[in-house]
Amino acid sequence: MSKKKYDPLWTIVDEKIALQGGEPDVDARCPYCHVVVHVGLQAKAGERYECGLCGGTSTVAEEQGTVTLTRVGR
Repeated sequence: MSKKKYDPLWTIVDEKIALQGGEPDVDARCPYCHVVVHVGLQAKAGERYECGLCGGTSTVAEEQGTVTLTRVGR
């Protein structure tokens, strides 16, 4: 069983923050501006996501184990 690793700088102030980059990247392409955005592991199908670059609102979808973003219907 692997031990969870914490950032040593945060342990100085008695905080347990996971090391950055310890989780796999979950990325998708924005359907408006086509930039690759980090959606994250916590993204669930049906949730709304706003692109940090263009501000376009999308819906998170999961197709065949791959996370995608689809345009919100107007």
